Amino acid sequence: MYFVVLDLGCSECGESSNVLGIYTSQLKAKDALTKYKKVHHLENDLDHEFFIYKIDELNKIYHNSYEHIVE
Repeated sequence: MYFVVLDLGCSECGESSNVLGIYTSQLKAKDALTKYKKVHHLENDLDHEFFIYKIDELNKIYHNSYEHIVE
């Protein structure tokens, strides 16, 4: 199982998006997201959305990403 962490910025505001990383556990993914938000001062930033996706296979297209969101 893999956990992909994504920072989705705002195209209207000019905030960039970023793939934070791919992790082998949900705990590692959540820890990385917490650290990223703290380092970049994004704890209360409304111009960013954060997602953790749970995927079971690499080299595969996932057509409905909402089915794979963790929390």
